[in-house]
Amino acid sequence: MPSHNDVPDRALIREVLAHVDGLVLVDDGSSRDVAEQLDALAEEFGTQLVRQPAQSGKGSAVRAGIERAVGADAVLVIDADGQHPADAIPAFLAAARDAELVIGDRFGDLAQMPAQRRFANRATRKLFELATGREVRDTQNGMRLLRGRALETLPSGGYEAETEHLRRVLRAGVPVAWVAIPAIYGAERSSFRPARDGARVLWALVRPLGPSKPRAARAALRARFLQGRRWRSALPGTRATAPRPQQVPAAAA
Repeated sequence: MPSHNDVPDRALIREVLAHVDGLVLVDDGSSRDVAEQLDALAEEFGTQLVRQPAQSGKGSAVRAGIERAVGADAVLVIDADGQHPADAIPAFLAAARDAELVIGDRFGDLAQMPAQRRFANRATRKLFELATGREVRDTQNGMRLLRGRALETLPSGGYEAETEHLRRVLRAGVPVAWVAIPAIYGAERSSFRPARDGARVLWALVRPLGPSKPRAARAALRARFLQGRRWRSALPGTRATAPRPQQVPAAAA
């Protein structure tokens, strides 16, 4: 569950934990106040917490959480701002029986999406299909379940990492499925910067894809990552907890 200055509702955390075996909160350079609240939630619910020292971007935050989900066969990514419905998790798990990447699909509920977002998502989908020659649904939705090969090709970066990741898994022949979810928009603050992040997403659509990291390189990266991170925050003035390895068969990040 990546967060940049978003504090997840306790009801959301409870519902997520009702469907998965573990939860990793990722603080992506949030303010001190939010960081302290995330520490308190991690302590209250017994979840793991990874803190990025500065904002690293959505893709890097997701990757940090996935690297921390030690032993998980599958990882579900769900945002902290409440835009992703936790009650859709069973449908994601069902779709994952035949797919290694499952993505939420809001295109059946476009009327509930703000006009600017609706136009941008439709345009991105069309450009993605033109660039890849593949028919797709919602390419920008961040609620995703990854397992198998989809866990081995995850790039870092910002919002464009989701686009690049989908391109890579399709190129590798990894089965992909979409699950219908509602488009939920309220008073939450989005960290998406239309000009900067939009340009990066467009570049991720058209730039040449280099080779994915082989399994051995990914294993070495994970080993270095786990040695260099704490399980809880070490921010001055907040709680710090010694490493507590947790083996789980499934997790959410």
